[in-house]
Amino acid sequence: MKKGHYSLIAIILGLFLVSQNHLKHSFGDSIFKAFGFSPWTNGQNSGLHLPVIIGIILLIMGYIGAVRYFRSRYPKILSRLVIGCIVFFLVFPFITEGVMFLVKYNSSGIDSIDISSSKCSFKSEENIVTADCSFTLFNYGEVDKIAINPILPNYLDDVDIKFERIVIPLDKHIRMTFGLPFKGIQRNGSGFTGSIQEVGFEVGINNN
Repeated sequence: MKKGHYSLIAIILGLFLVSQNHLKHSFGDSIFKAFGFSPWTNGQNSGLHLPVIIGIILLIMGYIGAVRYFRSRYPKILSRLVIGCIVFFLVFPFITEGVMFLVKYNSSGIDSIDISSSKCSFKSEENIVTADCSFTLFNYGEVDKIAINPILPNYLDDVDIKFERIVIPLDKHIRMTFGLPFKGIQRNGSGFTGSIQEVGFEVGINNN
C-alpha cells in the first residue's frame, strides 16, 4: 500500500473518532468502550478526551500526508478533502440513525429505545418539585408503550428527588419529540430549582 493511501486511512479513522452519532454522543467513545478502554484519562467524563485528541492528530497527519502525495496529480486535493470531511460530519448522524432503525427493527425490549436532546426545568413548592422536560425519543423497534421518569445527574447526588413515572404510548419505528411535566418529592430539603441539559431518564417497557 502506498503512503498516500495510509494518509487517507488516517483521515477516515480520525473522522470516526471525532464524529457524533444521531444521539449527539461521541462515536469515538463507543469505539474505545467496545475495546474495553475508557475514552477519558481520569474516567467518568473527566480528564483528557482521548478519542478527540487521537482523532485530531490522525486528521492532521492524514491531511499533510495526502496533500503531499496527491497534490501533483490533484491540485485541488486539499479543498476536496475539506469538503468531504464537512459532508461526512453532516451525513454521519443520519447514517447511524438509519442503521439503528434497521438493526433493531424487530426489537421489543429496552434496547429499542434511545433518548437524546433532553432538557428539564425544575420549580418547587416546598418539597414538591415539578420538572418540565423536553426530549427526543427514538423507538427503533416494536415498543408501543413506556413508563418514564427523569433522573438527576451524578453531580447532584446530594439532592434526593423521586419523580413519578409517566406512561406514554409510542408509535413504532419512529423518532418522536416530547414535552412533559413530571411531579416529584424532594426528600432531603426543599426549594430545588434550575435548568439542566442532557438529563438522564429511567425507562421501563410496557408493551401490551
